[in-house]
Amino acid sequence: MTTFPPEYPGRAYRAPLDATVARFRAAVTETPQDAAAHASLAEALLVLWCYGFVPGADALPEARAAADRAVSLAPDSSQAHRALGFIRMGQWELGEAGDELRRAVELDPDDAQSCHWLALYDAAMGRHTDAMPHSRRAVQLDPSPGIMIGYGSILYFAHEFKEMARVMEGAAEAAPDNAPAFDWLGMAYVQLGRFDESVRVYRRAVELSDGMAEILAGLGHAYGMAGRRDEALEVRRRMDAAAERWYVPPVQRAFVAAGLGDADAVFALLDEALRQRSWELIFMREEPWFDHLHDDPRFARIADQVGFPAK
Repeated sequence: MTTFPPEYPGRAYRAPLDATVARFRAAVTETPQDAAAHASLAEALLVLWCYGFVPGADALPEARAAADRAVSLAPDSSQAHRALGFIRMGQWELGEAGDELRRAVELDPDDAQSCHWLALYDAAMGRHTDAMPHSRRAVQLDPSPGIMIGYGSILYFAHEFKEMARVMEGAAEAAPDNAPAFDWLGMAYVQLGRFDESVRVYRRAVELSDGMAEILAGLGHAYGMAGRRDEALEVRRRMDAAAERWYVPPVQRAFVAAGLGDADAVFALLDEALRQRSWELIFMREEPWFDHLHDDPRFARIADQVGFPAK
């Protein structure tokens, strides 16, 4: 397993994710006919990618092979189709991704994770009225902090910020050591103009995540929106320095630039993300932090290359 120095952003948060990948790699070697092990390996690799620790080029080929194997071994497995749908979202095979995720829910309507991922897919496609019932169903099935955070993300993309703040306040209270809970709460507070509160909870999220770049970007954005320009620029400097040594998702760096009002830097970073086929681009049309950029022709050009369907 790779050992990272203390200054690596999110080192402590990444370590258990690497351990999970290693565990499932061992499982598929020991029991190659175990569909659940292959699907779990695919999802573990995708979590590393979605949290911004590895680029898609390092995660997707192995994850896709594992998910394809899981489906071939167990064509009626909800988890296998969910993993494959998750990957196809990331590979911008958007119609096929929806088919896989709907199939996952059909196979097991009581699986909270499958309901959540179908909701997230619909939200990314701009179909918020379709997304919301699936997300609420996921919460009914599993009211754990992780699923509540997922529901908060659906509210975020639907621009339901007051309700999102209420839900995320509950999630943060229920799981006071959960970095993503504070991350998403910070997003809600930014959109409500509650900038001091956003900075406060983002600082907590950065601490809990050991400085994970995805969450540090939110703090930088909050500083920028609050008019605390020097602090936002310091976050941008930290993230740019980290990106010279390790992988840091370009879209996360673009969030800081957006908070600073630097549209040219945003689009330069989104172009870099486009070349890398970054995970976060799948949400670019629905991302509130990019709302003010929609009329820029550069935004439409990038969205067209991702291949979004008409709403």
